Amino acid sequence: MNFGNFEGAEDIAVAWARGLAPDPAQTVAEWADRHRILSSRAASEAGPYRTSRTPYLKAIMEALSPNNPAQRVVFMKSAQVGATEAGNNWIGFCIHRAPGPILAVQPTTDLAKRLSQQRIEPLIE
Repeated sequence: MNFGNFEGAEDIAVAWARGLAPDPAQTVAEWADRHRILSSRAASEAGPYRTSRTPYLKAIMEALSPNNPAQRVVFMKSAQVGATEAGNNWIGFCIHRAPGPILAVQPTTDLAKRLSQQRIEPLIE
């Protein structure tokens, strides 16, 4: 593509071509290990997210990944096993890779506000 002969034209062409390249194939778990930082506000152990700390969540996060053929993911679990963080990893992946509206439903307005303030906001910050 010819952008003309002006200063910065080559940089524009390179950036434009890079923008056309598809996103790399990546699972939600891989994305979380590379990009997710847990804040002290949202987690008892702040710092980089590590799937190795909760290996039982890896298959679930992979099932939530775009290249996985699953159309429905069901997670039967006990309390406090990291499911919310796995869901937040999926939300972060979607925000990063395919921005658009996301609806996270909670049983009450108070719980929805708490989830938003304590979990989603730190994810985005």
